[in-house]
Amino acid sequence: MRTIQELSGNLKKNRDIMELAAETNATDAATSTDTNDLGTDFRLTQFTEELTKTGQDFRFLQNTVNQNTQLVGSRDYGVRLFFEASVLDVNQTKTEGAERTFTEMTNLGFVDAAIVFYQGAIVITKEIASTSHTNLVDYAKYAIVQATEKDIEESIVTETETATANAVYGGDATSAATLATGDVITPDVIADARTKLREDNFVPACMYIAPTQEGSLSKDSQFVNASEYGGREVILNGEIGKFIGVKIIVTTNVDAKTTTSDSWGADGHLCFMYGKNPQGKWPITLVWKEKPSYSFEFLKRWNNHYIYVDAAWDVELVQDNGVCEIYVTDA
Repeated sequence: MRTIQELSGNLKKNRDIMELAAETNATDAATSTDTNDLGTDFRLTQFTEELTKTGQDFRFLQNTVNQNTQLVGSRDYGVRLFFEASVLDVNQTKTEGAERTFTEMTNLGFVDAAIVFYQGAIVITKEIASTSHTNLVDYAKYAIVQATEKDIEESIVTETETATANAVYGGDATSAATLATGDVITPDVIADARTKLREDNFVPACMYIAPTQEGSLSKDSQFVNASEYGGREVILNGEIGKFIGVKIIVTTNVDAKTTTSDSWGADGHLCFMYGKNPQGKWPITLVWKEKPSYSFEFLKRWNNHYIYVDAAWDVELVQDNGVCEIYVTDA
Protein backbone atom coordinates (compact mmCIF):
# COMPACT_ATOMS: atom_id res chain seq x y z
CA MET A 1 0.00 0.00 0.00
CA ARG A 2 1.33 3.41 -0.94
CA THR A 3 1.91 6.06 1.69
CA ILE A 4 0.78 9.70 1.77
CA GLN A 5 4.39 10.71 1.15
CA GLU A 6 4.47 8.64 -2.03
CA LEU A 7 1.20 10.05 -3.22
CA SER A 8 2.37 13.60 -2.58
CA GLY A 9 5.24 13.11 -5.02
CA ASN A 10 2.95 12.46 -8.00
CA LEU A 11 1.75 14.89 -10.63
CA LYS A 12 0.75 18.29 -9.25
CA LYS A 13 -2.65 18.05 -10.95
CA ASN A 14 -3.60 15.04 -8.87
CA ARG A 15 -1.89 16.35 -5.73
CA ASP A 16 -3.96 19.54 -5.84
CA ILE A 17 -7.14 17.50 -5.61
CA MET A 18 -6.09 15.71 -2.44
CA GLU A 19 -4.17 18.34 -0.43
CA LEU A 20 -5.36 21.00 1.96
CA ALA A 21 -4.89 24.47 0.59
CA ALA A 22 -5.30 27.98 1.95
CA GLU A 23 -7.78 30.08 0.05
CA THR A 24 -9.17 33.44 1.15
CA ASN A 25 -7.70 32.83 4.61
CA ALA A 26 -9.67 29.60 5.10
CA THR A 27 -8.45 26.03 5.34
CA ASP A 28 -10.46 24.41 2.55
CA ALA A 29 -10.18 21.76 -0.14
CA ALA A 30 -8.30 22.65 -3.31
CA THR A 31 -10.17 21.72 -6.50
CA SER A 32 -9.19 20.62 -9.96
CA THR A 33 -11.19 20.08 -13.19
CA ASP A 34 -8.55 17.89 -14.84
CA THR A 35 -9.73 14.26 -15.05
CA ASN A 36 -7.21 12.93 -17.58
CA ASP A 37 -4.64 11.50 -15.13
CA LEU A 38 -6.47 8.81 -13.21
CA GLY A 39 -4.88 5.37 -12.94
CA THR A 40 -3.09 4.25 -9.77
CA ASP A 41 -3.14 7.68 -8.12
CA PHE A 42 -6.75 7.11 -7.11
CA ARG A 43 -6.47 3.69 -5.50
CA LEU A 44 -7.91 3.82 -1.98
CA THR A 45 -5.39 4.76 0.70
CA GLN A 46 -5.67 4.45 4.47
CA PHE A 47 -5.14 7.78 6.22
CA THR A 48 -4.02 8.09 9.82
CA GLU A 49 -6.24 10.12 12.11
CA GLU A 50 -3.44 11.44 14.31
CA LEU A 51 -1.50 14.51 13.30
CA THR A 52 2.11 14.47 14.51
CA LYS A 53 2.91 17.86 16.01
CA THR A 54 6.22 19.65 15.96
CA GLY A 55 8.21 19.89 19.19
CA GLN A 56 7.03 22.85 21.27
CA ASP A 57 9.28 24.97 23.45
CA PHE A 58 7.12 27.46 25.30
CA ARG A 59 6.27 28.73 28.78
CA PHE A 60 9.91 28.77 29.87
CA LEU A 61 10.60 32.47 30.34
CA GLN A 62 7.13 33.13 31.71
CA ASN A 63 8.20 31.24 34.82
CA THR A 64 10.94 33.76 35.60
CA VAL A 65 9.24 37.15 35.17
CA ASN A 66 7.04 39.20 37.46
CA GLN A 67 3.34 38.79 36.61
CA ASN A 68 1.44 42.08 37.04
CA THR A 69 -2.37 41.86 36.85
CA GLN A 70 -3.34 45.37 38.03
CA LEU A 71 -5.03 46.19 34.72
CA VAL A 72 -7.13 43.03 34.55
CA GLY A 73 -10.76 44.02 35.06
CA SER A 74 -9.96 47.75 35.09
CA ARG A 75 -10.73 50.46 32.53
CA ASP A 76 -7.12 51.62 32.42
CA TYR A 77 -4.79 51.35 29.47
CA GLY A 78 -1.38 51.33 31.15
CA VAL A 79 0.41 50.93 34.46
CA ARG A 80 3.49 52.69 35.84
CA LEU A 81 6.12 50.32 37.23
CA PHE A 82 8.36 51.96 39.82
CA PHE A 83 11.86 50.81 40.74
CA GLU A 84 14.78 51.88 42.90
CA ALA A 85 17.72 52.75 40.66
CA SER A 86 20.30 52.92 43.46
CA VAL A 87 20.70 53.14 47.21
CA LEU A 88 19.91 56.68 48.33
CA ASP A 89 22.82 58.63 49.79
CA VAL A 90 21.28 60.51 52.75
CA ASN A 91 23.27 63.41 54.19
CA GLN A 92 23.35 62.74 57.93
CA THR A 93 25.92 65.35 58.90
CA LYS A 94 24.46 67.97 61.25
CA THR A 95 25.85 70.94 63.18
CA GLU A 96 24.63 71.20 66.76
CA GLY A 97 21.82 73.71 67.05
CA ALA A 98 21.37 73.99 63.29
CA GLU A 99 18.62 72.59 61.12
CA ARG A 100 19.35 69.18 59.68
CA THR A 101 19.97 68.74 55.92
CA PHE A 102 17.05 67.41 53.90
CA THR A 103 17.79 64.90 51.15
CA GLU A 104 15.68 64.64 48.01
CA MET A 105 14.81 61.12 46.87
CA THR A 106 16.31 61.19 43.39
CA ASN A 107 17.06 57.49 43.20
CA LEU A 108 13.61 56.37 42.07
CA GLY A 109 12.61 55.61 38.50
CA PHE A 110 9.70 54.18 36.60
CA VAL A 111 8.74 52.40 33.39
CA ASP A 112 5.36 52.87 31.75
CA ALA A 113 3.79 49.70 30.40
CA ALA A 114 1.52 50.37 27.40
CA ILE A 115 -0.75 47.46 26.60
CA VAL A 116 -1.02 45.96 23.13
CA PHE A 117 -4.22 44.11 22.17
CA TYR A 118 -3.89 40.87 20.25
CA GLN A 119 -6.66 39.08 18.37
CA GLY A 120 -6.14 36.03 16.20
CA ALA A 121 -8.36 33.52 14.45
CA ILE A 122 -8.25 30.32 12.42
CA VAL A 123 -11.08 29.41 10.03
CA ILE A 124 -11.80 25.96 8.59
CA THR A 125 -14.54 25.18 6.09
CA LYS A 126 -17.19 22.66 6.96
CA GLU A 127 -16.40 20.69 3.80
CA ILE A 128 -12.78 19.99 4.67
CA ALA A 129 -13.42 19.56 8.40
CA SER A 130 -16.08 16.91 7.78
CA THR A 131 -14.09 14.97 5.16
CA SER A 132 -10.66 14.91 6.79
CA HIS A 133 -9.57 11.86 8.78
CA THR A 134 -7.66 14.26 11.05
CA ASN A 135 -9.72 16.36 13.45
CA LEU A 136 -8.69 19.74 12.06
CA VAL A 137 -10.88 21.70 14.46
CA ASP A 138 -9.18 20.16 17.50
CA TYR A 139 -5.80 20.76 15.94
CA ALA A 140 -6.67 24.41 15.24
CA LYS A 141 -7.51 24.87 18.94
CA TYR A 142 -4.13 23.42 19.87
CA ALA A 143 -2.30 25.48 17.24
CA ILE A 144 -3.73 28.83 18.28
CA VAL A 145 -2.76 28.23 21.93
CA GLN A 146 0.79 27.34 20.95
CA ALA A 147 1.06 30.37 18.66
CA THR A 148 0.01 32.65 21.51
CA GLU A 149 2.50 31.12 23.94
CA LYS A 150 5.24 31.55 21.34
CA ASP A 151 4.39 35.24 20.90
CA ILE A 152 4.57 35.85 24.67
CA GLU A 153 7.92 34.11 24.99
CA GLU A 154 9.36 36.05 22.06
CA SER A 155 8.16 39.31 23.60
CA ILE A 156 10.07 38.49 26.80
CA VAL A 157 13.25 37.65 24.87
CA THR A 158 13.01 40.83 22.80
CA GLU A 159 12.63 42.98 25.91
CA THR A 160 15.46 41.16 27.70
CA GLU A 161 17.81 41.97 24.83
CA THR A 162 17.31 45.70 25.45
CA ALA A 163 19.36 45.40 28.66
CA THR A 164 22.65 47.29 28.45
CA ALA A 165 24.11 47.31 31.99
CA ASN A 166 25.89 43.94 32.03
CA ALA A 167 27.45 41.77 29.34
CA VAL A 168 30.08 39.02 29.10
CA TYR A 169 31.66 37.40 26.05
CA GLY A 170 33.07 34.03 25.17
CA GLY A 171 36.85 33.72 24.85
CA ASP A 172 38.73 37.00 24.73
CA ALA A 173 36.06 38.88 22.79
CA THR A 174 34.94 42.30 24.02
CA SER A 175 32.00 42.83 21.66
CA ALA A 176 29.73 40.85 19.35
CA ALA A 177 31.85 41.94 16.39
CA THR A 178 35.06 40.56 17.93
CA LEU A 179 33.67 37.09 18.60
CA ALA A 180 35.58 34.36 16.80
CA THR A 181 35.31 30.62 16.34
CA GLY A 182 36.02 28.94 19.66
CA ASP A 183 34.44 31.66 21.83
CA VAL A 184 31.87 29.17 23.13
CA ILE A 185 30.15 29.13 26.49
CA THR A 186 32.23 27.73 29.36
CA PRO A 187 31.93 27.54 33.15
CA ASP A 188 34.21 30.60 33.27
CA VAL A 189 31.74 32.62 31.19
CA ILE A 190 28.91 31.58 33.52
CA ALA A 191 30.98 32.61 36.53
CA ASP A 192 31.74 35.99 34.93
CA ALA A 193 28.04 36.65 34.31
CA ARG A 194 27.26 35.67 37.88
CA THR A 195 29.88 38.11 39.13
CA LYS A 196 28.38 40.96 37.07
CA LEU A 197 25.01 40.49 38.75
CA ARG A 198 26.58 40.14 42.18
CA GLU A 199 28.37 43.45 41.72
CA ASP A 200 24.96 45.13 41.34
CA ASN A 201 23.59 43.33 44.44
CA PHE A 202 21.37 40.96 42.46
CA VAL A 203 21.18 37.29 43.37
CA PRO A 204 21.98 35.23 40.22
CA ALA A 205 19.03 32.88 39.77
CA CYS A 206 18.74 31.40 36.27
CA MET A 207 20.41 31.41 32.89
CA TYR A 208 18.85 30.74 29.50
CA ILE A 209 20.94 29.03 26.83
CA ALA A 210 20.24 27.43 23.45
CA PRO A 211 20.62 23.68 22.78
CA THR A 212 23.90 24.41 20.98
CA GLN A 213 25.32 25.90 24.18
CA GLU A 214 24.06 22.90 26.14
CA GLY A 215 26.12 20.75 23.77
CA SER A 216 29.25 22.76 24.60
CA LEU A 217 28.67 22.57 28.35
CA SER A 218 27.90 18.84 28.27
CA LYS A 219 31.43 18.26 26.97
CA ASP A 220 33.01 20.29 29.76
CA SER A 221 33.92 18.07 32.73
CA GLN A 222 34.01 21.05 35.11
CA PHE A 223 30.37 21.82 34.34
CA VAL A 224 29.20 18.18 34.28
CA ASN A 225 30.76 17.43 37.66
CA ALA A 226 29.37 20.55 39.31
CA SER A 227 25.82 20.72 37.88
CA GLU A 228 24.19 18.46 40.43
CA TYR A 229 21.11 18.72 42.62
CA GLY A 230 20.47 18.02 46.24
CA GLY A 231 17.28 17.83 48.26
CA ARG A 232 13.77 18.41 46.97
CA GLU A 233 14.25 21.40 44.69
CA VAL A 234 11.72 22.75 42.18
CA ILE A 235 12.87 22.06 38.62
CA LEU A 236 11.88 24.65 35.99
CA ASN A 237 10.83 23.82 32.43
CA GLY A 238 13.89 22.96 30.35
CA GLU A 239 16.23 22.99 33.33
CA ILE A 240 19.29 20.75 32.92
CA GLY A 241 21.14 21.47 36.12
CA LYS A 242 22.41 24.01 38.58
CA PHE A 243 25.89 25.50 38.38
CA ILE A 244 27.34 27.70 41.16
CA GLY A 245 23.83 28.41 42.38
CA VAL A 246 22.37 29.31 38.97
CA LYS A 247 19.66 27.24 37.29
CA ILE A 248 20.61 26.41 33.69
CA ILE A 249 17.59 26.34 31.35
CA VAL A 250 17.77 25.18 27.74
CA THR A 251 15.32 26.68 25.26
CA THR A 252 15.13 27.33 21.53
CA ASN A 253 13.57 30.70 22.38
CA VAL A 254 17.08 32.16 22.84
CA ASP A 255 17.90 34.18 19.72
CA ALA A 256 20.42 32.92 17.20
CA LYS A 257 22.80 35.56 15.80
CA THR A 258 24.76 35.49 12.54
CA THR A 259 27.65 37.25 10.91
CA THR A 260 25.44 38.46 8.05
CA SER A 261 22.27 39.58 9.80
CA ASP A 262 23.63 40.74 13.16
CA SER A 263 27.26 41.74 12.42
CA TRP A 264 28.62 39.17 14.85
CA GLY A 265 32.21 38.02 14.35
CA ALA A 266 30.96 34.41 14.25
CA ASP A 267 27.57 32.73 14.35
CA GLY A 268 26.26 32.16 17.86
CA HIS A 269 23.50 32.85 20.38
CA LEU A 270 22.70 35.73 22.70
CA CYS A 271 22.08 33.97 26.00
CA PHE A 272 21.30 35.74 29.25
CA MET A 273 21.24 35.39 33.03
CA TYR A 274 18.58 36.78 35.36
CA GLY A 275 19.18 37.89 38.92
CA LYS A 276 16.64 38.62 41.65
CA ASN A 277 16.75 41.78 43.71
CA PRO A 278 16.84 41.57 47.55
CA GLN A 279 13.02 41.47 47.58
CA GLY A 280 13.01 38.43 45.31
CA LYS A 281 11.71 40.29 42.23
CA TRP A 282 12.74 39.46 38.66
CA PRO A 283 14.11 42.17 36.35
CA ILE A 284 11.37 41.63 33.73
CA THR A 285 7.67 42.27 34.30
CA LEU A 286 4.85 40.85 32.19
CA VAL A 287 1.83 43.16 32.52
CA TRP A 288 -1.56 41.66 31.73
CA LYS A 289 -4.65 43.55 30.66
CA GLU A 290 -6.36 40.44 29.35
CA LYS A 291 -4.91 36.98 29.77
CA PRO A 292 -5.33 34.77 26.68
CA SER A 293 -8.90 33.57 26.22
CA TYR A 294 -9.90 31.11 23.52
CA SER A 295 -13.32 30.62 21.95
CA PHE A 296 -14.98 28.66 19.14
CA GLU A 297 -18.06 29.05 16.98
CA PHE A 298 -19.61 27.58 13.85
CA LEU A 299 -21.30 30.11 11.56
CA LYS A 300 -23.97 28.47 9.42
CA ARG A 301 -24.13 31.46 7.08
CA TRP A 302 -20.59 30.65 5.89
CA ASN A 303 -20.50 26.98 6.95
CA ASN A 304 -17.13 27.62 8.58
CA HIS A 305 -15.56 26.73 11.93
CA TYR A 306 -13.89 29.68 13.69
CA ILE A 307 -11.33 29.45 16.50
CA TYR A 308 -10.42 32.74 18.23
CA VAL A 309 -7.85 34.08 20.67
CA ASP A 310 -8.01 37.42 22.49
CA ALA A 311 -5.27 38.80 24.75
CA ALA A 312 -3.63 42.03 25.84
CA TRP A 313 -0.21 42.38 27.46
CA ASP A 314 3.08 44.26 27.58
CA VAL A 315 6.57 43.23 28.66
CA GLU A 316 8.94 45.71 30.31
CA LEU A 317 12.52 45.60 31.55
CA VAL A 318 12.19 47.14 35.01
CA GLN A 319 15.70 46.62 36.40
CA ASP A 320 18.42 46.75 33.77
CA ASN A 321 21.13 45.65 36.22
CA GLY A 322 19.25 42.42 36.90
CA VAL A 323 20.11 41.06 33.45
CA CYS A 324 23.50 39.95 32.14
CA GLU A 325 23.71 39.27 28.42
CA ILE A 326 26.01 36.44 27.37
CA TYR A 327 27.52 36.59 23.87
CA VAL A 328 28.90 33.22 22.76
CA THR A 329 29.54 31.39 19.50
CA ASP A 330 28.14 28.04 18.45
CA ALA A 331 31.51 26.49 17.58
